Amino acid sequence: MKRLVVISLTLTLSHVMVHPAKVRHNDRGKPRPLTEKQKSDIVRKHNELRASEGAADMEMMTWNETLAARAADAHAGCGEFDTGYWAQNIMAVSGKPLHFERSIQYWYNKKSDYNLDMQGCSQHKHRVRTRALVFAKTLQVGCAYHVCDRVEHWNPRCRNVKVFECHYQPLGGWGEKPFKKGPACSKCGGGAGWCKDGLCNSQCSKAGKDCTCKAICHNCATLNRTTCRCSCPTGWAPADCSERCEQPNKLKRCNPAKVTDTQTEWGWFLPPWYPSDCNHWKFGSEVRAECPVMCELCKPDPNAEAGKCPPIYAAKTAEAAKLVKKNSTDGDNDGNNGSHHQKQCIILALLSNVILSLTITWKALF
Repeated sequence: MKRLVVISLTLTLSHVMVHPAKVRHNDRGKPRPLTEKQKSDIVRKHNELRASEGAADMEMMTWNETLAARAADAHAGCGEFDTGYWAQNIMAVSGKPLHFERSIQYWYNKKSDYNLDMQGCSQHKHRVRTRALVFAKTLQVGCAYHVCDRVEHWNPRCRNVKVFECHYQPLGGWGEKPFKKGPACSKCGGGAGWCKDGLCNSQCSKAGKDCTCKAICHNCATLNRTTCRCSCPTGWAPADCSERCEQPNKLKRCNPAKVTDTQTEWGWFLPPWYPSDCNHWKFGSEVRAECPVMCELCKPDPNAEAGKCPPIYAAKTAEAAKLVKKNSTDGDNDGNNGSHHQKQCIILALLSNVILSLTITWKALF
């Protein structure tokens, strides 16, 4: 009897695991756990689309559990869609399956749209509120999935609503272009040109399997292959020394003489930046990009002349180094072969002398 109970319990648990899509009524609105494969697929899809932009400074995205938890909390209880977090993308589907990778592709295709209306009931409800998916400096993503009987403030006839939401960080600068066009990994925000699958890999510290140096150095800069960084001469700014060292400071936020907030063309007020902000954990990269002079990343020189030296390509330098090494190895092989042939000739000569000596001795005896 005990064995039958155990078998019955095992079968019941197996049945639950085989059919994860079936959700009890009182579980509606709770976030559905994502598998490690689903997380990996979500990150991979984001990175594939980011790499297709032809950007010189596009960073590789990684998964962030804190962002995933934030996305999960946003729709706990199936309330109205949260509009307070602007670095997010949302897809909601009623009446048909929801596919994560297709949703991400849909967001990408609608990347120029903002604040799309979510009211009413249709097969695909969406909000592409930011360009975070293709913003070069966005490093992390975290997503959540919900199944709701209905969503507040929607048409009550919308039932069995599936919600997929992703949150991103860092958020990126207001009015800043999403990325810079150019050869992949030639203008990485961190300064080093480490690359993986066409994206800047900020996790690299040296060359390796996922860390290929793709740096390009202009205007007589020198390339440090160990760190994969360009050392720019006076007048030129990192990362590839192709742009002049100057402080655009469009919003006049870089170390202002008067402590006042800057009003943007949209009417928002942004706080000023100071040298201590250059290494801020959250927005330091934005400060360094907008205020390179203040952050002492370069020294201005209006008389610096462009194009005096040809660019240095890390990839071509590496190929040249391999070629030199190969030729050197081939030369060593040739030398070894020559030495080997020389030894063979000496041995043959000695054998010939021995044979000649034996022949003379044999004739003398007879």
